[in-house]
Amino acid sequence: MTPEEIFTKILNHMVKGLMVHEQLANYYDFLGLQGYRRCHEYHFLSESRCYRKLYHYYIKKYNKLLPEFRFENPNIIPQGWLGYYRQQVDINTKRDGVKNGLNEWVKWEGSTCTLYEKMYKELIDLGEFAAATEICNLIKEVEEELQTAEKYQLNKLSIDYDMNVIIEEQKSLHKKYKEMCKEV
Repeated sequence: MTPEEIFTKILNHMVKGLMVHEQLANYYDFLGLQGYRRCHEYHFLSESRCYRKLYHYYIKKYNKLLPEFRFENPNIIPQGWLGYYRQQVDINTKRDGVKNGLNEWVKWEGSTCTLYEKMYKELIDLGEFAAATEICNLIKEVEEELQTAEKYQLNKLSIDYDMNVIIEEQKSLHKKYKEMCKEV
């Protein structure tokens, strides 16, 4: 692979990641889980900044633009939810929604980490050490987010997705991520 192909693949994946977080924010907003919504808004903003920083790095280093991106919609929000009002969502749908949303988040961050590690190795093999360092920094950030997502997931598994506990934590999560959004 060329550096252009590598950066195109990474940046394309980042755009899809923005879509994942945007859809998860809407997903949790629909379920009335404002702390989880704010969490994904934070990740959307933070990763948008990372995307711009990496694209700028590519232009600065290689003095080129990348080819147009092509990506598919991640379709996080179940089609069956369309047309319903939030008030029509029953407790089991909410519980399953939290479980499925966390599964999607963990799966996405795991696939992101795998892709970035592969692209890092490609850059190393090409002797593009400075570019590889940029990707290494991304890997560290994704690993941290993956650990956060897995921690949430394990915590919810241990309480069997008890909606009373999940509802109770929304206010503090909302406040935490609202402050973090200000820092982005």
